[in-house]
Amino acid sequence: MSNRRYFSKSQRDQIFHNSKGKCQKCGTAITYKGFQADHIIPFSKGGKTETKNGQALCQKCNSSKSNKMQIENKNYFNYLPTGIELRRWQQDSIPKILNSIISQLNLNPDSINAFMLHAFPGTGKTLLSTLVAKYLIEEKFIDQVIICVPSKQLRIQMERDGREVGLWLNKKTLETRSFDGIVCTYSQVGNINRDTGHMLNAEILRDICSERKTMVIADECHHLSDQKNWGESFQNAFSNSVARLMTTGTPFRSDGTKLPWVKYKNRILDLSPPHGFSYGYGFSRWNKSYSALSDKVVRDVVIVPWDGVVNFTIKEYREGQLINEEEYNLKMSTNIDEEYKDILGPDGEIITNRSDLRSKLKSKRRKAVIACGTANHPYGTEYVRKQLIAANNQLNECRRMHPHAGGLIVCDGIEHANAISKALKHLTGEDSVVVHSESGKDTRAIEKFTEDKTPSRTKWIIAVGMISEGVNIPHLRVCVYLSSIQAQLRWTQIIGRIIRVEKDLDWDLQTAYMFQYDDGISTVISEEGEPEQTSVNIRKYAEDLTEEKWTVLEARESERRTRRIIDGNGSDTETKLETISASGINTEQIYEGERVENKKLEPLKVLQKRLHMASPKIYKMIKDGTKEEWLRVLQIEE
Repeated sequence: MSNRRYFSKSQRDQIFHNSKGKCQKCGTAITYKGFQADHIIPFSKGGKTETKNGQALCQKCNSSKSNKMQIENKNYFNYLPTGIELRRWQQDSIPKILNSIISQLNLNPDSINAFMLHAFPGTGKTLLSTLVAKYLIEEKFIDQVIICVPSKQLRIQMERDGREVGLWLNKKTLETRSFDGIVCTYSQVGNINRDTGHMLNAEILRDICSERKTMVIADECHHLSDQKNWGESFQNAFSNSVARLMTTGTPFRSDGTKLPWVKYKNRILDLSPPHGFSYGYGFSRWNKSYSALSDKVVRDVVIVPWDGVVNFTIKEYREGQLINEEEYNLKMSTNIDEEYKDILGPDGEIITNRSDLRSKLKSKRRKAVIACGTANHPYGTEYVRKQLIAANNQLNECRRMHPHAGGLIVCDGIEHANAISKALKHLTGEDSVVVHSESGKDTRAIEKFTEDKTPSRTKWIIAVGMISEGVNIPHLRVCVYLSSIQAQLRWTQIIGRIIRVEKDLDWDLQTAYMFQYDDGISTVISEEGEPEQTSVNIRKYAEDLTEEKWTVLEARESERRTRRIIDGNGSDTETKLETISASGINTEQIYEGERVENKKLEPLKVLQKRLHMASPKIYKMIKDGTKEEWLRVLQIEE
């Protein structure tokens, strides 16, 4: 007799032998690999883990029994940090996750379905994950948990968040002794010995999972596609785990990259029950009952798009000699597909294919407009300078009701970040915290900026990639996107940094602001087969933020500043970009998918000052607001 929850191999063998190959509830034929060793008197009701209290069930009967049991008592509430209450979506999803996991604990590992959780950035995904793990350990469903995260900074944060629910995680070594589990990075899991080719850490983790019943949580699991060996290493490390939770802040499509345990329907991430749950910024096909925005779990956001004219040259060098130079003068909102069409012959045949030129101009235009720290633009182009000043003014306005509000500037590289910091100081007199690596110094700088909620704290933090995902700084209210990266995963994670709600401030008074370029009109073929101009990339992301959209899963974009091309003769051609000028102008703002001209918002400035609310939000309320909304905003009781 054992006081452990799970039947040993010899006990399973005897239970299967006693069943004579048939489910002992419905009589269906079962196999040794697929049957479930089940307690006749449930373990949670005092049933003992011994052969005479065991029965062999088919998967359907076992699942049916598990579903009837459900999570009757909500013991997981006992592990909540003092003063923290679960949000509605968390209360709804936790039982679903637990039922999915518990009903599969006795399955062969090859048959286990991972639970896929999509929760928009800033909605409480980390609390949910650690709480689920704590509950399963305390109720003796599992012995330990291993949590995988994308970065060193998130490893530190996850360990700290785990402690909040009483979950003690080892963030320093792959050792579970005296801990509830481990938190490590995907890079650690994917580490390969260069001499032998062995997946050293994956082998260590595999042994850990084999020795004790282990749950694995893959936080922001789309990062398993960042490096080609990470998915394979992850699969090798955790194939013996008995409980699996995959999480992501952004729903994604497959690009053919194989991610362990991830399922798709028509190449779209499958979030259907019983092994999936979605909680997006807006409503979706998976959840039409509530969303992060409607629940006010995240802030509403005003997108401030900047147009302008950028004048730049592209120079090509071979063996140090200039071989070609072209100058271009383009608006950020110009449709390059229309401006640089293929040259056609009289019968419609393509004489000159300009697709490579169009692609190059779209990329170089973004690079050129954000130039800063160069000989011609030491404090940025006019576009950069105007945007930094406008964003700083907006942050000062936010600070009238939110005195410790902060701002984030996302840059294109280390040199660019350093130059933007100098420009901000020159133009506004404001100092900034600059972080661009995962060194201990930069990690500590982020922690200090996060924890300091005094008005005297530095207002701005400038980053390259350190604050793109998972980092929780609720007082960030304004973001300036000065990166040329167009990937939707990246953009969504960035906007997720500024929409986390501050609990002690009225929700209507903490609207976030996203300053970005208005690049992104292209010609596409419509469903009717006709060419049409439409918004794409970050322009489209801003317009569609409240709608259900699916980003393509793809490896992280390179942030190289120059591109080298090898021609057929083996000689180098180096391409260099030089910005001549770039003007900047903002004429409209985007709120809940609607573009509103600034001239329409100008008459609302007095009301904006009185209500301390964003003018696009007031404009929307004037158009669509209910009597109840106005009474609440004006603080009038009927």
